[in-house]
Amino acid sequence: MNYLTEEIIRKSKKNRCIENNYKSTKEIIFTNTFTFFNFIITVLAVLVATTRRYENLLFIFVIFINTMIGIFQEIKSKNELEKLSFLSKSKYKVNRNNNIEEIAEYEIVEGEFLHLYSGDNIPCDGTILEGEIEVNESILTGETDNVFKKEKDIVLSGSFITSGNCLIKVDKVGEDSFINKINKEAKILKKYPSKLRDYMNAILKYISFFLIPIAILLYLKGKKSGLNYEEVVLKSVGALIGMIPEGLILLTSVSLFVSAYKLAKDKILVQELYCTEMLARVDVLCFDKTGTITTGDMEVVSIDKKTKDVLEKYLSYFDDDNLTSKAIKKILNLEPTWQVLKKKSFSSDCKYSYIQVRGEGTYFFGSYDFLNFQDKDRSKHENLKNLGYRILAVSRSKEYINKPKNTELIGTVVLSDKIKNNARETLDFFKKEAVDIKVISGDNPNCVLVIAKKAGIQSEKAVDMKNVSDEKLEEVVLNNNIFGHTTPVQKKKMIEILKNNKKTVAMVGDGVNDVLALKKADISFAMKHAPSSVKSVSNIVLLTDNFNSFYKVLMEGRRVINNISKVATLFLIKTFFSISFSFLVIVFSFEFPFIPIQFTIISALTIGIPSFFLTLEENRKKVQEDFMKKILLNSVFAGSILLAITILANIFNSLNTLFSLALLNGIIMVYRVSLPLSNLKKLLILFLFIFSIIFILINSLFIEKTFLNFTINNLIFLFFSSLLIIIIHLFIKKRTNL
Repeated sequence: MNYLTEEIIRKSKKNRCIENNYKSTKEIIFTNTFTFFNFIITVLAVLVATTRRYENLLFIFVIFINTMIGIFQEIKSKNELEKLSFLSKSKYKVNRNNNIEEIAEYEIVEGEFLHLYSGDNIPCDGTILEGEIEVNESILTGETDNVFKKEKDIVLSGSFITSGNCLIKVDKVGEDSFINKINKEAKILKKYPSKLRDYMNAILKYISFFLIPIAILLYLKGKKSGLNYEEVVLKSVGALIGMIPEGLILLTSVSLFVSAYKLAKDKILVQELYCTEMLARVDVLCFDKTGTITTGDMEVVSIDKKTKDVLEKYLSYFDDDNLTSKAIKKILNLEPTWQVLKKKSFSSDCKYSYIQVRGEGTYFFGSYDFLNFQDKDRSKHENLKNLGYRILAVSRSKEYINKPKNTELIGTVVLSDKIKNNARETLDFFKKEAVDIKVISGDNPNCVLVIAKKAGIQSEKAVDMKNVSDEKLEEVVLNNNIFGHTTPVQKKKMIEILKNNKKTVAMVGDGVNDVLALKKADISFAMKHAPSSVKSVSNIVLLTDNFNSFYKVLMEGRRVINNISKVATLFLIKTFFSISFSFLVIVFSFEFPFIPIQFTIISALTIGIPSFFLTLEENRKKVQEDFMKKILLNSVFAGSILLAITILANIFNSLNTLFSLALLNGIIMVYRVSLPLSNLKKLLILFLFIFSIIFILINSLFIEKTFLNFTINNLIFLFFSSLLIIIIHLFIKKRTNL
């Protein structure tokens, strides 16, 4: 056998070009620092500095601190996720130093002698030296049909093995491999659906559209009104800072990373950040059976001596390491004594494997329902399937054939599996949450139905998918929940049908037969023992057998969406107010009431501090589909209250009361979005109220210097405006439930 030496390995090119699902530390620092809004804020800071009113530069330090916190939290979470991701990576067997060693994907070198097995992703390009395999090249060609490969055939990175095993010599690694050349040319990664991301991007897009034109018009209006340079700059910058929701995207990013970090502590690897959000929106949850709902720890219940004798020879020619093969091989003494003419490994498409033996014909081993034989004990085996047992059969034909036709039954193997802990409770919870559960399996329909019922999924029947035509497929998928004898291509089509009917679909799988469906789903989960091909296409990898992991991901998704909804409302209040009042300043002769330092204090007390706490709190409420509508309405209502009070203050010459009124309006809004109140939230609101009073005094004494200029009219306006703000908020809450 060929082996590589240490000297050759050191000199050879390594397979370093591997897709990384997380940004590097440099990318995190760069993307958090060099943003469009940070650029605008820097320009505004330079303008404020030219006025020599340096106290108004406080906003730049607040934004700097927020950015540093965001960078730190994102890097911390990324490092934890990458450690977990590294642990989840599959190992590959190679011939080195007169031994077979296991190495990571990035350690493979050019010229390596690499062993590949069913379920493996092919990590680099190579030529088959020994063995035969079937590969799926759909990611490369778009074709879902398996391709047969034998000695001297080329295998390409990016494809995965559906059956068989082989030894290849690695020809191309890293950037030279086929899949990395495609990625380099296309430079396109799949963008997973996310309403949260899309809404945030839309908000920023529209704000960016208004920002620069308003800035120019405010400056020109101020000059025309006879204001000096200092007054024009400070009033204009105050308005522009109010328009920028500077921490909103940062908080969204941090919240998602914190969510992924918390899940990592529970051995749940999130490979695409926005996918925690997606499970909170799922209305159809699809499971494979073996290894997902069941433990996958198969146990042989019965096997007769004749069947055992045949399988001891038969299975010695296959290196399959799936859960079923492992369970059967555990009780056998493998003896490779046949003269094999041809063999084919198990395939999910046909549900069997075969060996052609000189002088004996062809032996088949696979699903009881697919080997085409007569069985006098069929009723007995059907009863066993109805009890939830899995039945495999061995049959023989005296001819050398590739498909079972009129074969003779040699015997059967009866296997059992058990339901995972917490499966019933978790599935019951999803059912109560109006999530439709579907079990899509390649096993016998009766067996699948029994297992599904044990897991608490109530259904009168299981559909045998080998009897369902493409024309009837949509009707069958939409009207049933339990499916057996399902092929990989059918699984994929079933996911497509559900999505075409406006369903948000999650797929859970652990085998090669699930890969096509996992790639099509809105969000996909790979189980602990899944092969590399399954983990590589899944958004979330469960590194534990705890079925309750799905509940944890759902709760994190809810926490992210619900809490971001709350803080987005706070950010957009000042954005709506600033844009609206800036138009009034431009069109009429109103004066913008806030300078930068005042807006910085208002933002810190009514947005920044409460947002930090609200984003991270537990929130298990079901996500409302109209959550963005609620955010915008709340923002418009609260912003309109402040807008109306500001117009009145301009009319009644009471602009020196607006700082206090803006803080009051903001704290009431914090109170509303914080409901229901916990002791910690009560303490937060008390803290905000006390510091608001302190800053109102600081503003009157040192910023506006209006403490001694307060007239009786100002006090009356302040009292009645405060009362009006409280009454309007109470009215909105009572009548609109916002």
